[in-house]
Amino acid sequence: MKKNYLNTFLIVTLATFLANNLYGQGAYLNINAGYGLMMSSGNLPNFYSLTTSSNSDTYKQVNLSLGKGINFGGAFGYMFNKNIGAELGVSYLLGGKSKAQDIYQGGKTDYTLSAKMLRINPSIVVASGLNGINPYAKIGLIIGTGSVTEETIDNDGGDITRLLVKMNGGIAIGGNAGLGVLFDISKKISFSTEINMTNLSYAPTKGKATKATYNGIDILSDLTTSEKEIEYVDSYTESNTPPPDSQPSKALKSKLPFGSIGINLGMRFSF
Repeated sequence: MKKNYLNTFLIVTLATFLANNLYGQGAYLNINAGYGLMMSSGNLPNFYSLTTSSNSDTYKQVNLSLGKGINFGGAFGYMFNKNIGAELGVSYLLGGKSKAQDIYQGGKTDYTLSAKMLRINPSIVVASGLNGINPYAKIGLIIGTGSVTEETIDNDGGDITRLLVKMNGGIAIGGNAGLGVLFDISKKISFSTEINMTNLSYAPTKGKATKATYNGIDILSDLTTSEKEIEYVDSYTESNTPPPDSQPSKALKSKLPFGSIGINLGMRFSF
């Protein structure tokens, strides 16, 4: 009789142990969207505001991060137990605009920078494993590729020149972290709210003018290759003989800031 009691006790204990470790285990899919504000902002040497008068010039620094804006995406994850898991996320950034202005005698020039980026985000997830309301944290890498668009609109006494340059090429690598809470809606579905932080910079490797107009007339075809295309490199040498107009011009790479902090809302579907 005592042996039966002992066997029953061992079976119940083992079942309880397995239940506690298997709860929260398994695969899941996240779908989310949110908005990020700029963080880890930076300054570009040629992106500032300038006001010119008859006897003085006033310069104003412009802080920017091209990582601000709307983002949306999803992630596939797996919880090894109720506390530890891994996740692979994919998101797309529709960046907000950063602006600068040059005001001079008789006119002004407006400058606008904006970005789009596809990002892959492998992370480690640490969760409390609580029922109903489940706080969690995650940390990982973020790898991105995308484009930066620079728009210049010059209004010189009513004559308007517009130039649109798209910069792309290269890979961005940085870090990403999040703090969030899962709210169970049912056994398989949860609502998530998360504070997400990204530290990232991106250095495009090439640029190309995609639009050029003067008073609404297309002048893109009038530009030479060296005026329309540019290669961003780590170093280059200038000689006394200028390069031919049929080749792209060269310039040093600039690391553009893409840091952000924001809130993401989403749904988790457990399998």
